Amino acid sequence: MIKLREPIIAIATPYGESAIGMLRISGSGILEKVKRYVSIKGELKPRYAHFFRLLDEDGKVLDEGIFIYYKAPASYTGEDMIEMCLHGNPLILKRAIEIFLREGIRLAEPGEFTKRAFLNGKMDITQAEAVADLISAKTDLARQVALRQLSGELSNYIAPLREKLLDLLAYVEADIEFSEQDIPTITNKEMLSILENIRENIEGLVSTVKMGEYIRRGINLAIVGKPNVGKSSLFNALLGKNRAIVTDIPGTTRDFLQEQMHMEGIPINLVDTAGIRETHDHVEKIGIQKSIENIESADLVLFVVDCSKPLEKDDWDVYNLVKKKDHIKVLNKMDLGRDPSVIKIFSDGICVSAKTGEGIERLRKVMLEKVGVFGYDSMKVYVSTRHADLLTKSLKVIRPLINKLGREEISTEILALELREALNYLDEIVGAITTEDMLNAIFSRFCIGK
Repeated sequence: MIKLREPIIAIATPYGESAIGMLRISGSGILEKVKRYVSIKGELKPRYAHFFRLLDEDGKVLDEGIFIYYKAPASYTGEDMIEMCLHGNPLILKRAIEIFLREGIRLAEPGEFTKRAFLNGKMDITQAEAVADLISAKTDLARQVALRQLSGELSNYIAPLREKLLDLLAYVEADIEFSEQDIPTITNKEMLSILENIRENIEGLVSTVKMGEYIRRGINLAIVGKPNVGKSSLFNALLGKNRAIVTDIPGTTRDFLQEQMHMEGIPINLVDTAGIRETHDHVEKIGIQKSIENIESADLVLFVVDCSKPLEKDDWDVYNLVKKKDHIKVLNKMDLGRDPSVIKIFSDGICVSAKTGEGIERLRKVMLEKVGVFGYDSMKVYVSTRHADLLTKSLKVIRPLINKLGREEISTEILALELREALNYLDEIVGAITTEDMLNAIFSRFCIGK
């Protein structure tokens, strides 16, 4: 059932001067509230683009453009909805908003149009999340993944798992309620087989979360090392442009530099950090502290040393900071020679020359292999952290349940409770079970007007 809610309004295009600026209005009684300010020739037809004039309180023309009315439930939100395409002058849009606010239409909250679409059954929660992912997609791969989720692929993957758990639950509850009657039952062996299949499918989904997060938000990659090992030169070489200042003077980089690049459709947030060493310089100390913070927040660290010289204490101090992180040892300045001791100690390192470009392509390949990008399936469903958290909670119920069933050490009453708990987590993924806090958390990251 479509629930009609109070009318809301928002500017659905980015702020600033542009050719077109769109106002979006949704909710109960919106035609009555806007008709005084809208001049259209002829009959108003739903889902039809009408040329119109927008009038002010005195009946004077404020602007002209295109007016489209969507009658519930055939709209994005499932409610009566209006889209007005005006000229993209912020003054016009601001003035129009002021007029309609006086008519009792309130400003929309972030993501409220999509939230209403979900509440009115136009999409499930995974599709609603995909809307935000599609808007914020930084690469073509991220766009493709978001579009597949928007079309319902993740929901379609979850649906059969939910149905299997529901079927099992129905058998168990029927056994509890009608144990003395002749009704169809399911054996422990059959139930185990179904639960094992569910477990395998859920584990397969959970395994995609790391790649899914990389596709959506990118990979934070920090370049670290002591001063003057060529970090900034490597930063420029990976970017393919001279972004960082490069000199022979140790400590040139006092603060971190950050740029974004794309590799195989994955956004890389590349950070060039200040050289880490013992120093009494107050400004340099601040830069070094920021370097350490970047190490802690990085998904992958490029630990850079000068392979033309023996390692020093500062090299080892930096290595001790990165050795527990996912890292790649980059042996830079190979154009100046290769010290045998460095090559022996870091035999798994990648030799490069940021100056000449030698070894850079191999380093790129190793970077992608390290984060698991090579071998990904571009048509695969990739879950988010929220999905993975709920799937993992479901697994924590299903795995012990399989063990108990295998030993026949569980009562039908407890079995029913645990099947329902596992099912509830899957229901929460698609929004069959929701809380206001969960909805607020999801839709707060949307832009206003969507």
